[in-house]
Amino acid sequence: MSAKRSRALVAVLVAALLGAALYLASTAGLRAVTSSQAVAATGPGSVPQFVYKPRDTVPTTGANGPVGPVSLVFAGDRVETGLTGTMANPWIAVSSRDGSYRALSAPHRPGPSRNAVAVAADGRQLAWGYSSGVVLYNPLDDTSREVGQELGDDPRVGRFSPDGHHLTVYDGRLRVLDVRTGKVAATLEGVDRKAAMQAVWTPDGSAVTYVAKGRLVIHAWRSEARVSSPTTIAPGAALAWQPAGKQLAALREARGVRSVQLFDVAGAGRLTPAGAVSRDGYAIQDLIGFTSDNRVAITALSMETGPLPLVYTMSTVDDSPPTQVMQLSGSGRWDTLQVAAEPLSYGSTPFKEPHWPAKDLSKLVGSIVVALFALGLYLTRRRRGGAASP
Repeated sequence: MSAKRSRALVAVLVAALLGAALYLASTAGLRAVTSSQAVAATGPGSVPQFVYKPRDTVPTTGANGPVGPVSLVFAGDRVETGLTGTMANPWIAVSSRDGSYRALSAPHRPGPSRNAVAVAADGRQLAWGYSSGVVLYNPLDDTSREVGQELGDDPRVGRFSPDGHHLTVYDGRLRVLDVRTGKVAATLEGVDRKAAMQAVWTPDGSAVTYVAKGRLVIHAWRSEARVSSPTTIAPGAALAWQPAGKQLAALREARGVRSVQLFDVAGAGRLTPAGAVSRDGYAIQDLIGFTSDNRVAITALSMETGPLPLVYTMSTVDDSPPTQVMQLSGSGRWDTLQVAAEPLSYGSTPFKEPHWPAKDLSKLVGSIVVALFALGLYLTRRRRGGAASP
């Protein structure tokens, strides 16, 4: 083999290695650097002022590391992984610290449906059901536990208790799952599916509240004691307790119009109507919950913005105008949105737009182009005497 041909083959080999090195550095190498970065986990977090519908190239927790305490979780459309892979049923978590986005790589992710994923108040735990139990996911270290194997098939998660130590689950019966041990701590008998999925914790975590047979039931989970009183709240309506425990909010729908009704709660669980949250100029979509003793958060449509969904906090004590907290991009699956209570109570922050990585295929093409360019420079270099290399 001639020396010229040998040099050309060596140049092609070096160019191929250069292309491979560039591709690995821009994919696996970059992900390794990103995943090794420490996740801020102390101090108060907040929700973003604007929530983006994620692109196909949103980073995954498996490749880019954990997201840390979360402010929001919602279902995405599609996430690409590698050159040809895709993630089915992606769920997107948004950091409450820096607004970064991650697609959860945890097992048994549920389909994109309402209330499929539960979020603890502090954003440090997530949960969802699967065919054989419940997945408890820790967004601080990207670890998950599969618990509740004593549950029935296809359990549905409800809500975390205010302290995050317990989780309601429905598997044909309403259960209370101890998050720390992963075991069923109590079974609340006589609660149907609609009431179980409506159930919300009282502020002290000692009982759950739901509507059954025209009565509001406050059901203590440790003793099975029940206190009930007549109510006009509809079965399945979204409920929220005031942090002080003196009021209960309920989402009411009449003739296609939704409103948030307020009730004073007496010591024996008796309800007294206390008015409604002003909704002038807004079409209320959902009740998120109280952010303080005198403000409640809702998702709504403003008459000025049309179909663009927004999150507002509204006063429960007067007719003061709503305060916009978050704007949601118009094409997301916002019916699946779950919001962590503590970050929401701290308000919103104008996080910069999150980093959307380039597709791996684009990085491969770019690496090949750079390698071919370097090879061309070598093959067409000029000798010292000025003559071009053959």
